[in-house]
Amino acid sequence: TFEQEVGRPDGARRSCDPGWWAIMEHNGDRDPNARSTWALSAMWCLWLIVFTSTALIPAREHWWLFNAAVMALVLVTIWMPDQGDTVFPYYSIVILPIVVFKSVFVGGLWSFGILGYAFVIVPFWDCFVGVDVGNQTREVQKELHDAFRFELLTLLVSPGILGCLLYGAWLANFGGLSLVEIAGLSVGVGIITGVVGIVAGHELCHRASWYERCFGRLLLCCATYGHFYIEHTLGHHKWVGTDRDPATARYGESFYAFLPRVVKGELCSAMRIERDRLRRKGLPSWHSEVPAYFLVSVSIVLTLACLTGPMAFPFFALQSVAAIILFQSVNYVEHYGLERREVSPGQYEVVQPKHSWDAPTRITNHIMFRLQRHADHHAHAGKRYQTLQAYDSAPQMPSGYATMLLLAFLPPLWRAVMHPRLLAHRGQQVGQKFRHGPSPWAELVEVASKASVVGAERTTSLRCRLAGA
Repeated sequence: TFEQEVGRPDGARRSCDPGWWAIMEHNGDRDPNARSTWALSAMWCLWLIVFTSTALIPAREHWWLFNAAVMALVLVTIWMPDQGDTVFPYYSIVILPIVVFKSVFVGGLWSFGILGYAFVIVPFWDCFVGVDVGNQTREVQKELHDAFRFELLTLLVSPGILGCLLYGAWLANFGGLSLVEIAGLSVGVGIITGVVGIVAGHELCHRASWYERCFGRLLLCCATYGHFYIEHTLGHHKWVGTDRDPATARYGESFYAFLPRVVKGELCSAMRIERDRLRRKGLPSWHSEVPAYFLVSVSIVLTLACLTGPMAFPFFALQSVAAIILFQSVNYVEHYGLERREVSPGQYEVVQPKHSWDAPTRITNHIMFRLQRHADHHAHAGKRYQTLQAYDSAPQMPSGYATMLLLAFLPPLWRAVMHPRLLAHRGQQVGQKFRHGPSPWAELVEVASKASVVGAERTTSLRCRLAGA
């Protein structure tokens, strides 16, 4: 689980990539064995208290003051060291529900204000706050793996998401909101469910303890996507980078072509995995977990409707759609165009860091539980988020997920930015012939082969002319 990158010293930092769209670089000179002092942890705790207290700023009267305070407090973290062993920076996820509900209180089109944060302000933060290139030694990773303070945060996400759903449903019924504001509220809560809920659920579903897996599946059901637990752990991690994986976006495939394919493909894959499991165990079809997860989602929305009112139904449906679209856009960028080599019919090389795109941006990694260190997650799925490392061998996106998702929604821009990086990465895979898109090495060999054939034909022709003379 805690293996280091081959040929690299234990805890070595990730090398700088000139293609990153970032101004600052953090932890490049940090000792990989370093631990936070009590003073540093206290500083992060104080920052979190002040950051959370922005919720006390009246939304309607001081909307711009609230936004300015949030912006300033995030930029202050540029000068705050993060040794990777304090959990307080990850609690910055509290800003999402604060922004969502304050935007709704302002009203009108401002109800969609979270979209401005997600696709404008967070990319700005990623650029100015910069990247974190620091790693830890195996010994430090083992210590962090067993640190309950990180596990506690992921467990607290479940009541937090349920609270957001309940409050959102109450506002939809009794908040006196217009249809536009209800739509903005639903999309905003969907972003909370997608960015925090599903990502934390994904983290928990990989854990060994039964209670963490239960909390993880509950979070997925809050977005009506419980079957993801089955497909992701038993399907995606096995077949990533192959045509059998619906969640691997292919070269040249737009997000709008990928979205219906992955939603349908993951559901069918989960049902197929469950069918095979039941057949092996000799169990009847009603033992399948797939319908059970949908029943949990139905139970959640029925409970919300009983506690608040009928507007809970469209609210829950719309927030689920928003969460799924956002989450699948993350799936789209994580493995776009990356393929595993087929070593024999139906057999593929072992999953390696080179099969996932990484993004080391500091802010988005705090908000998304280091999901952007995706290469290490796939190479060592048992590692907790706080122990994920940044590998030199992993291909790099130029910025964090917030920026890349915006590009993914604009296919020409996405291809203009990502295809040069993808082809450069493919050029390092010696001898591999890719199933989708160009194969730089195979094409080079083909050109060389044609050149040698033409050269041989010309030599033979010249010899024949000389013999005739």
